[in-house]
Amino acid sequence: MRVLNQIIVLLIFVSCATNFISKEEIKEDKIKFKEENSSILKSKEVLKDSSFIVNRYPISGEVEILQEQTKTPRPKELFSASSENEIRLHKLGEVRWIYLGLEPSSVWPMTIEFLKSNEIYKLGAYDPSTGVINSKNFRFNNQETKIEFKLERGLQQSSSEIFVTHLTNQNGNWEIIPNEKSDLNKIVNELYDFLSSSAPSTGTSLVALNLNVSNKTEVVTNQNGSKFIKLRVNYARAWAATRRSLQLAGYKIIDEDRNTGKFYLEYIFKRSILSRTPSLSEVEVFVKEVSSEECIISTNLNEDNLDISQDIISQINQALS
Repeated sequence: MRVLNQIIVLLIFVSCATNFISKEEIKEDKIKFKEENSSILKSKEVLKDSSFIVNRYPISGEVEILQEQTKTPRPKELFSASSENEIRLHKLGEVRWIYLGLEPSSVWPMTIEFLKSNEIYKLGAYDPSTGVINSKNFRFNNQETKIEFKLERGLQQSSSEIFVTHLTNQNGNWEIIPNEKSDLNKIVNELYDFLSSSAPSTGTSLVALNLNVSNKTEVVTNQNGSKFIKLRVNYARAWAATRRSLQLAGYKIIDEDRNTGKFYLEYIFKRSILSRTPSLSEVEVFVKEVSSEECIISTNLNEDNLDISQDIISQINQALS
């Protein structure tokens, strides 16, 4: 009986020792798996889905995937055309022009092709350095006349404007024919139809690349951090362009005074109770003439409302044309 008891005790001791070793081995395996899994998860693009590893060999704690942290710089404000290859007709008083969402160097060969293929208005002299394309002289109402196409950079980046004028020869001087006495509307519509039906131009004219450079629009920041838009156009064009931009941006124009260059906008903005800056219900947008060919668009908001002012200026510039 004593011998039997000794055998039983020995068996229990062996069993406990075996169980202890197994637990230690499992613990070591878990540690090994934890280290391996952590290394894999921290590696870039090794596994797109690591769930099967985590489910099979759980890792205690929160798994952190290390990635390189880079700071993205703020994009520059650009005047980009709202729609690629967009084309529109514009009219301001006696002036007629066509807007295209293409670079001038791409529009130049298209305008040349229009005159080459036209049965009435043949291609005459042209100068890519100035953007002027003339038709050959032709008779209109018993007068010697010609059509002048002036190609310029648009108010937005990657856009163009073609200004069309009907001229008559008066004693050796070319003078503009009033619209009611000219064939201008017909000519502009023919050019518009030609450009509309033409396939989007993918080519560019090397000789007209200089036309892409001169910008008509620039966003400027003053010393106080407030932004304004500088337009290299006359006052009539700047006023009309600003009015159209405000409408396209969705602002409600309460009133306007062209003589003083002011637009009054409804702008409901309520501040928190703790803010010392008063809430806004109205904002003024100014169009100021600097010279005969330069104007400035700004707001009446001060340093306390720079964020609102910058937002309005940004939305105006995106819709300018």
